[in-house]
Amino acid sequence: MCYFDGEVKRESSTGGLAYIVAKSTIREQLDPVLNWYFHTVYGIFEGPGILPWYCDADRIGHFALDPSRLLGRPTASSLFKLFITMTMFQAFRDVVITHRQRAMTWDQARDLTSLLRILNKIDGHRCRALSDAETFPLVCDVYKSAGQVDCHRHPGQECPVKQASQLLRRMGDMGKLPVSAALLHRQEGLLALQLQRILESPDQPAQRANHIIANLTKVFRVGTKLAMMWTSALSTPSLAPGLTPFFPAIQGDELVVIDTNVSQSISILAGTRIGLTYQAQAHWLQRQARKVDLRAFDSRVASYSPRMVQQALYWFRSKSNRLAIADPCRGKSSKCLTCCPRLCPFAKNEI
Repeated sequence: MCYFDGEVKRESSTGGLAYIVAKSTIREQLDPVLNWYFHTVYGIFEGPGILPWYCDADRIGHFALDPSRLLGRPTASSLFKLFITMTMFQAFRDVVITHRQRAMTWDQARDLTSLLRILNKIDGHRCRALSDAETFPLVCDVYKSAGQVDCHRHPGQECPVKQASQLLRRMGDMGKLPVSAALLHRQEGLLALQLQRILESPDQPAQRANHIIANLTKVFRVGTKLAMMWTSALSTPSLAPGLTPFFPAIQGDELVVIDTNVSQSISILAGTRIGLTYQAQAHWLQRQARKVDLRAFDSRVASYSPRMVQQALYWFRSKSNRLAIADPCRGKSSKCLTCCPRLCPFAKNEI
Protein backbone atom coordinates (compact mmCIF):
# COMPACT_ATOMS: atom_id res chain seq x y z
CA MET A 1 0.00 0.00 0.00
CA CYS A 2 1.27 3.52 -0.70
CA TYR A 3 0.02 7.07 -0.76
CA PHE A 4 -0.65 8.68 -4.10
CA ASP A 5 -2.03 12.19 -4.42
CA GLY A 6 -4.21 11.86 -1.35
CA GLU A 7 -5.46 8.38 -2.25
CA VAL A 8 -4.54 4.95 -1.00
CA LYS A 9 -3.46 2.63 -3.80
CA ARG A 10 -4.05 -1.02 -2.95
CA GLU A 11 -3.58 -4.19 -4.91
CA SER A 12 -6.93 -5.90 -5.55
CA SER A 13 -7.64 -9.65 -5.30
CA THR A 14 -7.48 -9.92 -9.08
CA GLY A 15 -4.00 -8.46 -9.25
CA GLY A 16 -5.11 -5.04 -10.44
CA LEU A 17 -5.16 -1.78 -8.46
CA ALA A 18 -8.20 -0.69 -6.56
CA TYR A 19 -8.31 2.97 -5.57
CA ILE A 20 -9.94 3.89 -2.30
CA VAL A 21 -10.39 7.55 -1.63
CA ALA A 22 -8.71 8.24 1.70
CA LYS A 23 -7.54 11.79 1.64
CA SER A 24 -5.43 12.66 4.65
CA THR A 25 -6.29 15.81 6.49
CA ILE A 26 -3.60 18.42 6.96
CA ARG A 27 -3.60 17.63 10.67
CA GLU A 28 -3.04 13.93 9.94
CA GLN A 29 -0.02 14.85 7.84
CA LEU A 30 1.35 17.37 10.34
CA ASP A 31 1.20 15.03 13.33
CA PRO A 32 3.92 12.60 12.15
CA VAL A 33 6.14 15.55 11.20
CA LEU A 34 5.75 17.04 14.67
CA ASN A 35 6.29 13.66 16.27
CA TRP A 36 9.52 13.19 14.29
CA TYR A 37 10.77 16.67 15.21
CA PHE A 38 10.11 16.38 18.94
CA HIS A 39 11.71 12.92 19.09
CA THR A 40 14.64 13.51 16.72
CA VAL A 41 15.60 17.19 16.99
CA TYR A 42 14.03 19.06 19.91
CA GLY A 43 16.12 18.88 23.07
CA ILE A 44 18.84 17.10 21.10
CA PHE A 45 20.02 19.56 18.46
CA GLU A 46 18.11 22.66 19.56
CA GLY A 47 15.86 23.86 22.35
CA PRO A 48 16.17 23.18 26.10
CA GLY A 49 19.71 22.42 27.25
CA ILE A 50 21.18 23.10 23.81
CA LEU A 51 23.28 26.14 22.93
CA PRO A 52 21.55 28.04 20.08
CA TRP A 53 23.42 27.61 16.81
CA TYR A 54 24.24 31.32 16.69
CA CYS A 55 26.06 31.00 20.05
CA ASP A 56 27.88 27.77 19.17
CA ALA A 57 31.51 28.31 18.09
CA ASP A 58 31.77 24.65 17.05
CA ARG A 59 29.12 25.32 14.42
CA ILE A 60 29.89 28.85 13.19
CA GLY A 61 33.37 29.68 14.49
CA HIS A 62 34.15 33.30 15.33
CA PHE A 63 30.64 34.39 14.36
CA ALA A 64 29.26 32.80 17.52
CA LEU A 65 27.81 35.25 20.00
CA ASP A 66 28.67 34.76 23.67
CA PRO A 67 25.31 33.70 25.20
CA SER A 68 25.93 35.99 28.19
CA ARG A 69 25.54 38.92 25.79
CA LEU A 70 21.88 38.00 25.33
CA LEU A 71 21.09 38.32 29.03
CA GLY A 72 19.31 41.42 30.25
CA ARG A 73 19.34 44.17 27.64
CA PRO A 74 21.78 43.29 24.82
CA THR A 75 24.03 45.99 23.43
CA ALA A 76 23.63 47.29 19.90
CA SER A 77 26.98 45.65 19.05
CA SER A 78 25.69 42.22 20.11
CA LEU A 79 22.42 42.64 18.24
CA PHE A 80 24.30 43.81 15.14
CA LYS A 81 26.60 40.78 15.19
CA LEU A 82 23.64 38.42 15.52
CA PHE A 83 21.79 40.21 12.72
CA ILE A 84 24.66 40.07 10.21
CA THR A 85 25.44 36.45 11.10
CA MET A 86 21.85 35.46 10.35
CA THR A 87 21.61 37.43 7.10
CA MET A 88 24.46 35.36 5.67
CA PHE A 89 22.11 32.39 5.35
CA GLN A 90 19.76 33.85 2.75
CA ALA A 91 19.32 31.73 -0.39
CA PHE A 92 22.07 29.25 0.57
CA ARG A 93 21.95 25.91 2.36
CA ASP A 94 22.74 26.14 6.06
CA VAL A 95 25.57 23.59 5.86
CA VAL A 96 27.33 25.67 3.18
CA ILE A 97 27.20 28.91 5.16
CA THR A 98 28.21 27.35 8.47
CA HIS A 99 31.22 25.83 6.71
CA ARG A 100 32.20 29.24 5.36
CA GLN A 101 31.74 30.86 8.75
CA ARG A 102 33.93 28.29 10.47
CA ALA A 103 36.63 28.86 7.87
CA MET A 104 36.91 32.61 8.54
CA THR A 105 39.51 34.09 10.87
CA TRP A 106 38.68 36.23 13.89
CA ASP A 107 39.64 39.40 11.97
CA GLN A 108 37.50 38.43 8.98
CA ALA A 109 34.49 37.74 11.18
CA ARG A 110 34.96 41.12 12.89
CA ASP A 111 35.16 42.89 9.53
CA LEU A 112 31.65 41.62 8.83
CA THR A 113 29.99 41.73 12.25
CA SER A 114 31.64 44.44 14.35
CA LEU A 115 29.43 47.53 14.37
CA LEU A 116 32.19 49.77 15.73
CA ARG A 117 34.75 48.49 13.23
CA ILE A 118 32.47 49.08 10.26
CA LEU A 119 31.49 52.57 11.44
CA ASN A 120 35.17 53.48 11.91
CA LYS A 121 35.92 52.33 8.35
CA ILE A 122 33.01 54.39 7.05
CA ASP A 123 34.29 57.47 8.85
CA GLY A 124 37.78 56.94 7.50
CA HIS A 125 36.73 56.72 3.85
CA ARG A 126 36.33 59.60 1.44
CA CYS A 127 33.57 58.04 -0.68
CA ARG A 128 30.44 60.22 -0.47
CA ALA A 129 28.25 57.17 -1.05
CA LEU A 130 28.94 56.17 2.55
CA SER A 131 27.56 59.36 4.05
CA ASP A 132 23.83 58.71 3.87
CA ALA A 133 21.82 55.57 4.71
CA GLU A 134 18.98 56.35 2.30
CA THR A 135 21.03 57.07 -0.83
CA PHE A 136 23.90 54.69 -0.09
CA PRO A 137 22.33 51.59 -1.73
CA LEU A 138 21.58 53.64 -4.86
CA VAL A 139 24.84 55.57 -5.13
CA CYS A 140 27.32 52.83 -4.23
CA ASP A 141 28.15 51.04 -7.50
CA VAL A 142 30.21 48.12 -6.24
CA TYR A 143 30.28 45.16 -8.61
CA LYS A 144 31.88 41.74 -9.01
CA SER A 145 33.75 40.63 -12.13
CA ALA A 146 35.84 37.47 -12.60
CA GLY A 147 35.69 36.87 -8.87
CA GLN A 148 37.05 40.33 -8.01
CA VAL A 149 35.06 43.08 -6.30
CA ASP A 150 35.51 46.73 -7.27
CA CYS A 151 33.54 49.90 -8.01
CA HIS A 152 33.50 52.74 -10.54
CA ARG A 153 33.56 55.60 -8.04
CA HIS A 154 36.91 54.68 -6.47
CA PRO A 155 38.35 51.78 -8.46
CA GLY A 156 41.17 49.88 -6.81
CA GLN A 157 40.62 51.53 -3.42
CA GLU A 158 39.65 49.45 -0.40
CA CYS A 159 36.39 50.14 1.40
CA PRO A 160 34.15 48.27 3.87
CA VAL A 161 31.65 47.39 1.13
CA LYS A 162 34.21 45.74 -1.14
CA GLN A 163 35.82 43.98 1.78
CA ALA A 164 32.49 42.57 2.97
CA SER A 165 31.51 41.45 -0.55
CA GLN A 166 34.81 39.64 -0.97
CA LEU A 167 34.41 37.86 2.36
CA LEU A 168 30.77 36.90 1.78
CA ARG A 169 31.57 35.33 -1.62
CA ARG A 170 28.12 36.10 -2.96
CA MET A 171 26.78 38.76 -5.31
CA GLY A 172 29.09 41.73 -5.80
CA ASP A 173 26.80 44.10 -3.94
CA MET A 174 26.17 41.81 -0.97
CA GLY A 175 28.74 43.79 1.01
CA LYS A 176 26.27 46.67 1.10
CA LEU A 177 24.17 44.81 3.66
CA PRO A 178 26.34 45.22 6.80
CA VAL A 179 27.28 48.78 5.79
CA SER A 180 23.61 49.65 5.20
CA ALA A 181 22.69 48.25 8.62
CA ALA A 182 25.48 50.23 10.29
CA LEU A 183 24.43 53.48 8.61
CA LEU A 184 20.77 52.96 9.55
CA HIS A 185 21.76 52.25 13.11
CA ARG A 186 23.82 55.44 13.31
CA GLN A 187 21.10 57.62 11.76
CA GLU A 188 17.93 56.08 13.20
CA GLY A 189 19.03 54.09 16.25
CA LEU A 190 18.03 50.88 14.46
CA LEU A 191 19.33 48.59 17.21
CA ALA A 192 19.28 51.03 20.11
CA LEU A 193 16.91 53.94 20.77
CA GLN A 194 14.46 53.05 17.98
CA LEU A 195 14.36 49.42 19.12
CA GLN A 196 13.98 50.36 22.76
CA ARG A 197 11.01 52.62 22.01
CA ILE A 198 9.25 49.83 20.15
CA LEU A 199 9.81 47.25 22.91
CA GLU A 200 8.56 49.68 25.56
CA SER A 201 5.60 50.94 23.55
CA PRO A 202 1.96 50.30 24.64
CA ASP A 203 1.39 48.31 21.44
CA GLN A 204 0.43 44.65 21.44
CA PRO A 205 3.29 42.11 21.03
CA ALA A 206 2.35 41.42 17.40
CA GLN A 207 2.40 45.14 16.58
CA ARG A 208 5.80 45.55 18.20
CA ALA A 209 7.16 42.68 16.14
CA ASN A 210 5.75 44.20 12.95
CA HIS A 211 7.39 47.55 13.70
CA ILE A 212 10.79 45.95 14.28
CA ILE A 213 10.53 43.85 11.13
CA ALA A 214 9.50 46.89 9.07
CA ASN A 215 12.57 48.78 10.29
CA LEU A 216 14.93 45.89 9.59
CA THR A 217 13.68 45.49 6.04
CA LYS A 218 15.03 48.97 5.30
CA VAL A 219 18.47 47.37 5.35
CA PHE A 220 19.77 46.56 1.86
CA ARG A 221 18.84 43.02 0.74
CA VAL A 222 16.96 42.22 3.94
CA GLY A 223 13.43 40.92 3.48
CA THR A 224 10.68 39.76 5.81
CA LYS A 225 12.16 36.29 6.27
CA LEU A 226 15.54 37.50 7.58
CA ALA A 227 13.97 40.20 9.74
CA MET A 228 11.51 37.66 11.15
CA MET A 229 14.27 35.12 11.83
CA TRP A 230 16.28 37.63 13.88
CA THR A 231 13.25 38.91 15.78
CA SER A 232 11.92 35.46 16.60
CA ALA A 233 15.34 34.23 17.77
CA LEU A 234 15.27 36.92 20.44
CA SER A 235 11.69 36.27 21.51
CA THR A 236 10.96 32.51 21.39
CA PRO A 237 11.82 30.82 24.73
CA SER A 238 10.93 27.38 23.36
CA LEU A 239 13.97 27.55 21.06
CA ALA A 240 16.44 29.35 23.34
CA PRO A 241 15.32 29.25 27.01
CA GLY A 242 16.76 32.16 28.98
CA LEU A 243 18.31 33.82 25.92
CA THR A 244 15.30 35.70 24.54
CA PRO A 245 15.58 39.30 25.79
CA PHE A 246 12.66 40.56 23.66
CA PHE A 247 10.19 38.21 25.39
CA PRO A 248 7.47 38.88 26.56
CA ALA A 249 7.34 42.31 24.88
CA ILE A 250 7.38 40.23 21.70
CA GLN A 251 6.07 36.67 21.76
CA GLY A 252 8.04 34.77 19.17
CA ASP A 253 5.82 31.68 19.28
CA GLU A 254 3.41 33.54 17.01
CA LEU A 255 6.07 34.54 14.45
CA VAL A 256 6.74 32.41 11.40
CA VAL A 257 9.92 32.18 9.31
CA ILE A 258 9.10 31.07 5.77
CA ASP A 259 12.21 29.70 4.08
CA THR A 260 12.34 27.50 0.97
CA ASN A 261 11.75 24.27 2.89
CA VAL A 262 8.76 25.64 4.78
CA SER A 263 7.32 27.26 1.66
CA GLN A 264 7.56 23.96 -0.23
CA SER A 265 5.90 22.13 2.66
CA ILE A 266 3.02 24.60 2.76
CA SER A 267 2.55 24.41 -1.01
CA ILE A 268 2.41 20.60 -0.85
CA LEU A 269 -0.02 20.51 2.05
CA ALA A 270 -2.26 23.40 1.01
CA GLY A 271 -2.05 23.01 -2.75
CA THR A 272 -3.50 25.93 -4.66
CA ARG A 273 -5.79 26.99 -1.84
CA ILE A 274 -3.49 29.77 -0.68
CA GLY A 275 -1.38 32.42 -2.35
CA LEU A 276 2.38 32.31 -2.61
CA THR A 277 3.03 35.55 -0.72
CA TYR A 278 4.91 35.43 2.56
CA GLN A 279 1.89 36.79 4.43
CA ALA A 280 -0.53 34.27 2.92
CA GLN A 281 1.70 31.34 3.81
CA ALA A 282 2.33 32.65 7.32
CA HIS A 283 -1.40 33.11 7.96
CA TRP A 284 -2.12 29.60 6.67
CA LEU A 285 0.46 28.11 9.02
CA GLN A 286 -0.88 30.11 11.96
CA ARG A 287 -4.37 28.75 11.26
CA GLN A 288 -3.13 25.16 11.15
CA ALA A 289 -1.16 25.63 14.37
CA ARG A 290 -4.38 26.55 16.20
CA LYS A 291 -5.62 23.02 15.56
CA VAL A 292 -2.62 21.44 17.30
CA ASP A 293 -1.84 21.20 21.00
CA LEU A 294 1.95 21.01 20.93
CA ARG A 295 2.10 19.99 24.57
CA ALA A 296 0.85 16.60 23.46
CA PHE A 297 4.31 16.22 21.88
CA ASP A 298 6.43 18.03 24.48
CA SER A 299 5.35 19.72 27.72
CA ARG A 300 8.19 22.28 27.48
CA VAL A 301 6.65 24.23 24.60
CA ALA A 302 3.65 26.51 24.31
CA SER A 303 0.38 24.83 23.39
CA TYR A 304 -0.09 27.21 20.45
CA SER A 305 3.10 27.99 18.55
CA PRO A 306 3.12 28.52 14.78
CA ARG A 307 6.87 29.11 15.16
CA MET A 308 7.46 25.57 16.45
CA VAL A 309 5.19 24.02 13.81
CA GLN A 310 7.17 25.95 11.21
CA GLN A 311 10.43 24.76 12.78
CA ALA A 312 9.32 21.15 12.55
CA LEU A 313 8.48 21.58 8.85
CA TYR A 314 11.82 23.29 8.22
CA TRP A 315 13.80 20.43 9.76
CA PHE A 316 11.67 17.65 8.27
CA ARG A 317 11.82 18.99 4.72
CA SER A 318 15.54 19.87 4.74
CA LYS A 319 17.52 16.97 3.31
CA SER A 320 20.93 18.58 3.98
CA ASN A 321 20.13 19.30 7.62
CA ARG A 322 18.79 15.78 8.18
CA LEU A 323 21.89 14.30 6.59
CA ALA A 324 24.03 16.52 8.83
CA ILE A 325 22.45 15.03 11.98
CA ALA A 326 22.68 11.48 10.60
CA ASP A 327 18.91 11.03 10.59
CA PRO A 328 18.22 7.26 10.41
CA CYS A 329 15.59 7.90 7.72
CA ARG A 330 18.36 8.68 5.23
CA GLY A 331 19.27 5.02 4.86
CA LYS A 332 15.88 3.39 4.75
CA SER A 333 15.34 1.21 1.71
CA SER A 334 11.72 0.33 2.38
CA LYS A 335 8.74 2.58 1.83
CA CYS A 336 7.69 4.51 4.91
CA LEU A 337 3.96 4.77 5.48
CA THR A 338 3.95 5.86 9.11
CA CYS A 339 5.38 9.33 8.54
CA CYS A 340 4.58 11.94 5.87
CA PRO A 341 6.11 10.82 2.56
CA ARG A 342 4.68 13.79 0.67
CA LEU A 343 7.05 16.06 2.59
CA CYS A 344 9.95 13.73 3.28
CA PRO A 345 13.09 14.45 1.18
CA PHE A 346 14.09 10.77 1.41
CA ALA A 347 10.79 9.35 0.15
CA LYS A 348 11.00 7.46 -3.12
CA ASN A 349 9.16 8.89 -6.12
CA GLU A 350 6.71 6.04 -6.16
CA ILE A 351 5.47 6.75 -2.64
